[in-house]
Amino acid sequence: MNEYGLKYFMRRIWYHLTIRNKPLAVHTEAIFIDEVWEEIKKRVLNKEVYTWYVMTPANYDYFKGSFGIKKSKKEISDIMKKRYLWMEKNGQKIELHVHLAMLMNISYEEQKKLIGEGYNWMKKELGISPEEVVFGWWEYNEDSLKIIRELGLNHIKQNDYASTHDYNWVGR
Repeated sequence: MNEYGLKYFMRRIWYHLTIRNKPLAVHTEAIFIDEVWEEIKKRVLNKEVYTWYVMTPANYDYFKGSFGIKKSKKEISDIMKKRYLWMEKNGQKIELHVHLAMLMNISYEEQKKLIGEGYNWMKKELGISPEEVVFGWWEYNEDSLKIIRELGLNHIKQNDYASTHDYNWVGR
């Protein structure tokens, strides 16, 4: 094993040890896919998840690229709204999840637009004022932190909880 491999392996062990007794949070990115939705409903009814960090239509381009969706942004918004409201009605904690850029080559203005659109969609469409945010790929910078401070959002980091993605529950 080379030095990079050893460092990666040690980080994975450290991560596992630091989160093993922490509650489960789910990065909810594919709720508009019916197969994923069926798995989410099971976990909601079994009260398996502590917090759902949900994406909004603000990340529509991400959905198109990652999941090859053909639905319009409006259709995705309608599906998300209906499903997130059902989750909330069933006692689930719902917070904000936003993907900015994998390498953070995104301007302050673009970040403000994405984060603000997601935040405002949750308030307007769901009646939820998010208090926390998780950034996709754990990628953010000082601009990101400034924007969320202005919105009054707490920044949740990778080791704050045990995590998975909703799409991990379905076959590949």
